[in-house]
Amino acid sequence: MLKLLQYATVIGAAAAQGCKGDCLDIHMYDFYGDGWDGAELFMENPNGTVVSDAPDCDNPHVYRELCGDDAGLYTMMAIHPTEDYIPDNYWEMMWTVEYMNCNNETVKYTGGYNTTMIYDYDDEGVWTLVHWENLWENEKACDHPCGDTGRCKPKKPKAKKKKKAVVKNEKTYSKWNTTTSTTGNDTSSGNMTSSNYTKQGKRYGPPAVNVRVTMFDEEGDGWWQNDYLGTSWYIADDERKMLFHTGTLCHWYKGYCNVCLGDGAYTIRFTGLNKVNASNFTAWDFCGVTGGYSMELNFHIYKGKCIPDALTTLETTCYGTVSSTVTLVGVLALGGMPSEVFNMADSQVLTRTIGRMVDTWSAQKIVIVSTSLDTVSFADQSSRKLSSFTHDVTFKVQFEAESTYGIDGRDFAKVSELVEQLGEDLEETMSTGAFQVALSNRASLAGVVPLSQVQMVELLSLEIDSISYVGVEELKAGNLPSTYSSDSYDEEESSKMDITTVVLFFAAVGFGFIAFVGIVSNRATQYNSIPMESSHDAPRQTDASVQISRTDMDTTITNPLGGNAAQGVDTGAVSSTL
Repeated sequence: MLKLLQYATVIGAAAAQGCKGDCLDIHMYDFYGDGWDGAELFMENPNGTVVSDAPDCDNPHVYRELCGDDAGLYTMMAIHPTEDYIPDNYWEMMWTVEYMNCNNETVKYTGGYNTTMIYDYDDEGVWTLVHWENLWENEKACDHPCGDTGRCKPKKPKAKKKKKAVVKNEKTYSKWNTTTSTTGNDTSSGNMTSSNYTKQGKRYGPPAVNVRVTMFDEEGDGWWQNDYLGTSWYIADDERKMLFHTGTLCHWYKGYCNVCLGDGAYTIRFTGLNKVNASNFTAWDFCGVTGGYSMELNFHIYKGKCIPDALTTLETTCYGTVSSTVTLVGVLALGGMPSEVFNMADSQVLTRTIGRMVDTWSAQKIVIVSTSLDTVSFADQSSRKLSSFTHDVTFKVQFEAESTYGIDGRDFAKVSELVEQLGEDLEETMSTGAFQVALSNRASLAGVVPLSQVQMVELLSLEIDSISYVGVEELKAGNLPSTYSSDSYDEEESSKMDITTVVLFFAAVGFGFIAFVGIVSNRATQYNSIPMESSHDAPRQTDASVQISRTDMDTTITNPLGGNAAQGVDTGAVSSTL
């Protein structure tokens, strides 16, 4: 019983039982305001009747009263009805259960996704919590406002390696297909759909890029509230299934958190349901852009840079739509053409052939940008003729990611995976000879002789050129750098070092040049020992960075925002009487 009382917030003297005839007050919250993504709080009474409810866009806070009609066990759990599905942004879910004891004192228990509470309602009409899983602490502390964030560790200098002699060879196309088909069928290997384009590989590189989340508050009292309902930010993966970091502004007008991220696509959400009157206030600066409360930014890290992709508001998430137009740029090499000129007729035949090979592409959305002669040496030198030429043809193609492939174009990782798969499928049509046959047949029908005699086709590259969005917010440039070098230090530390330098300088003048040298040496040692974290307290490890799987959800999905009320004990039970 003492263990149970430790996890209950009691206003007044400790108590765990309700007073006779009292009801349970149940509050459900969604921190961002867009609902629980299909998850619900399920409540089962002793006779087996199950009811459920959950916040949504129209009601981010839901209140329900549960009164005991029958004696027995009442079970409550926040889960998704689909067993293997993890809700998006599940760390934004919270619910509480409160009741009054006979001394008119409030007993409260708090949980989130995957939390279970079982209450016993006895014959005398008294409530008692007899079993729980994954309880939260009732109050959110702000002793670790940046969670487990911190700067990237400085890279160790690489040892210099002796240079080896490199034999330079001319560029060689090794994928030329020299097989000539005798069939006259215009074949295609397209059939790209949203269900078969996805390539799953390594999604994130090692943490190596320093970014900073800078927070502003218009009233000067910070974002934090001890009931979890204050404004916070959350950095998660692009699929919104795994929380990497979270933080808040404890007090004052401005604060920041340093974060180390690896290459990959991310989302960062800023809540703000408690800031309804500050919709036009610039609340944060991150990744080179600024924004307000109740906003989500899709961004990606690539080669040491933080690149913002799309910014959306809570209103758009709930009631609007976002569409994205993806523009790809590719280069094809056409070998064996008898002409040095690539004209308009050649372009029309080639664009239609490309559209034929990828059935989700429209020939009307494909345009030839440029062509150039290539003096490449072929892998099969015997196939080259003095009268043949190789043309490198640059083309662009556009498509809408959502309607064509069923993916969110704001997710840079998903778009990149799609482009990689499209490139592989297009290469396959060339390696099997299907592209060459289709090009030759179409050229012959159109009377375009040069293309009908092409002997070799190869895709040299296919890359993302640009992505444009409809339904998103304008990206407003921030005043702070988007990334920070690992050897730089904070303004507060810089000012401290400047003061220390002045003190040491005057001390050195008093003790002479030799003493000065010694003090400077000690000064340098002190400089190296200064922690390179932000101005906040030391970070605390949480379970939020653990990859979630359904088999271990009962032990990993506890409180992603801080300590679990039952740390070290995932389940507990007490007797139903004091």
